[in-house]
Amino acid sequence: MEKLHLKVQKPVQVALRQARQWRRPLHWDRSEWHKELDAIAQATAFEACFRFDKRRSAPLEAFVFRQVLAALRDFHRREWAYFALHCEHLPRVGEEEDMEEGNESAEFCERVATEGLEREWRRYLIHWTLERLSERERQVIKQLYWDEKTEAEIAHELGISQQAVSKTKQKAIQKLKEWLKGLL
Repeated sequence: MEKLHLKVQKPVQVALRQARQWRRPLHWDRSEWHKELDAIAQATAFEACFRFDKRRSAPLEAFVFRQVLAALRDFHRREWAYFALHCEHLPRVGEEEDMEEGNESAEFCERVATEGLEREWRRYLIHWTLERLSERERQVIKQLYWDEKTEAEIAHELGISQQAVSKTKQKAIQKLKEWLKGLL
C-alpha cells in the first residue's frame, strides 16, 4: 500500500488521537477498534488528497484533517447506533445482582437506543426528502452541503449562472422545509 505524504501524516495522527479518546462502542474489542479507526483514517486521507482542490482557501493539511475527523466521527456514530439497536442483551439494573464490570446500565442503554433510533429516523427522512427533489435540485444541494462547493463552482460545472444555482437551492430548501415540517 502506498504511504501518505509526510505533509498529511500529522493531521491524520491528530484526528486519530482525538477519535481514540471517544468512548468505544461496547461491541468492539479495543485493538480491533483501533485497527478499524486506522484503516478508515488512512483511506479517507488518500481520498481527501485525491479530491483536494488547490484553488480552495484551506490548506491541504486542514482539508485532510477535517475529512478524516468527519469520517471517524460518522463511523463512531454508526457503530453506537448499531450497538443501541442490539443492546437488549445487556443486564438491566436491579435484574442481576452480579453485573459484570464494563456492562452498561439499562438507563444508559435505553438512552443510547433512543438517540440512535432518533438519529436513524432523521437520516431516513432526510434521505427520503432528498430523493423527492428533482435531479438538478438534489445535485445542487449535495454539492453545496456535502461537497462544500460554492454556488459559483457549481454554476461553472453545470454551465448555468450562479443566480440559477441560487434559485435552485432556495426552491429545494423550501421544498425540504415543507416536507420535513413537523417530522424532525
